[in-house]
Amino acid sequence: MINLNIENFDLLSPKLERENIQLGLSRIKKALRDLNNPCKNIPAIQIVGTNGKGSITAFIENILYADKKNIGVTTSPHLLDICERIRVNKEKISKEEFERLFKKIKNNLSTHKLSPFEQIICCALNFFDSKKVDLLILEAGLGGRLDATTAHPLRPIIAIGNIGLDHKEYLGDSIEKIAKEKLAVIEKNAIVVTGRQNIKVEEIIKTRAKEVGAKIIWKEPLSSNYDLGLKGNFQKQNAAVAIGVIEELINFGFKIKECSISKGLKNTKWSGRLEIINCFNKKILIDSAHNYSAAKALSVERETWNYNQEGIYWILGVQIHKDIASIIKVLIQENDHILLVPIPNQASWTLKDLSKINGLNHLNINEFERVDLAFNYLLELKKWPKCNPVLTGSIFLVAEFIKFANIQKF
Repeated sequence: MINLNIENFDLLSPKLERENIQLGLSRIKKALRDLNNPCKNIPAIQIVGTNGKGSITAFIENILYADKKNIGVTTSPHLLDICERIRVNKEKISKEEFERLFKKIKNNLSTHKLSPFEQIICCALNFFDSKKVDLLILEAGLGGRLDATTAHPLRPIIAIGNIGLDHKEYLGDSIEKIAKEKLAVIEKNAIVVTGRQNIKVEEIIKTRAKEVGAKIIWKEPLSSNYDLGLKGNFQKQNAAVAIGVIEELINFGFKIKECSISKGLKNTKWSGRLEIINCFNKKILIDSAHNYSAAKALSVERETWNYNQEGIYWILGVQIHKDIASIIKVLIQENDHILLVPIPNQASWTLKDLSKINGLNHLNINEFERVDLAFNYLLELKKWPKCNPVLTGSIFLVAEFIKFANIQKF
């Protein structure tokens, strides 16, 4: 089970959080009212999308931190520690403070029947209010229109990451339906900062902005002249959106130095995204690609890796509600090997499940009960693969492997 480091919480696992998703704003708006509307006059940058939200958030956070701005940031999901989700000036909320706030909200607001995510957002806004921050960065969860972050009344800047097909069971079974749900956060006089999107998504952005009187800032990917702390060609687009947000903050009157922008971009770190991990003195690349769009971006990165044509060993774990066929078809090539593993405490794709999908029977797949067993399989190969093995498919699998690798250091 993912260790939350906080005892006696109702948030016992990502599985439990997922099972208790309840999209809607009525509950959290009433809860925030009962909390005296914390941060109601503090402007927020809201970040929505399917992929790239975390990276965009990290770039903005690091730029503003380099400029010594007083900022509160909330992100989801967490990687290793639930306290990662609430940060002020890059410092996580303490375990003790989180537990105090959570218990207060759980006990005093029980009549509202808040979902776990809503409880965390209430904790975050309450904490930011006590720290008297000047600016909020709110990364939406899976939604938009009915996402808990949308309950914050002052969101003058909306940053949009790549929008693709994911969470269809909650948001709709087409990219148009998903985009409309996510983009409904755009309200009157908002400034929307986005990179280039699927053509259908771009049309929905334009339509929504016109309907409510919002302004759109389109950002092209950065050139190679910028030094980014996050690896991957796709990060040039995420960083461009982040810079677009900073430029709009400057237009709002925030004084942000040019050197803080370059320093922040360079210093940005976001664990679990195209990250090399050393385990038993062997290198393995980990990435949290969990849907088709993210897998497509990873497949593009693959073409830049030495020896990738000779085949790659993929440690792959995918939640059962995800479209694993689209992930495999875009990632896996002829000489590749799949080491299929489950995601701890979550329903995951198995080899038996995969055998029922047409067009995947030619694949070279070995199944393992745990991720450490898959890694041991790699260690027992005659030679470590020339192209680093890759572990991907879920942020929760990435977290499990990081914990496994960290244990080996002691």
